[in-house]
Amino acid sequence: MEYSYLTVDFFRKLPQDVEKGGNPTHSIFDRYNDSYLRRIGSTVLSYVNMVCGSLRNSIPKSIVYCQVREAKRSLLDHFFTELGKKEGRQLGTLLDEDPEIMKRTSLSC
Repeated sequence: MEYSYLTVDFFRKLPQDVEKGGNPTHSIFDRYNDSYLRRIGSTVLSYVNMVCGSLRNSIPKSIVYCQVREAKRSLLDHFFTELGKKEGRQLGTLLDEDPEIMKRTSLSC
């Protein structure tokens, strides 16, 4: 996400103009020519497009993340509820290892 931030480096990479001069009391349209203003507009448009692209990529990911997080929480709640309903003997059988697997494990060691 940080790649879409405007930093000092972003502005340093832009082509620099020699100070335009002129009377600062005149409007910006009098002091700067059309190509300069178009370049400013192009730079702003590029930035807006970059931000839109970043949002286009991050919003669906955020939505899916929220859905997965909610499903995980719901499944864990259901799991703990079902586990809490079981009696001690049933829990013991869930934790026991299959005798056949125990036999194979002891033979391989």
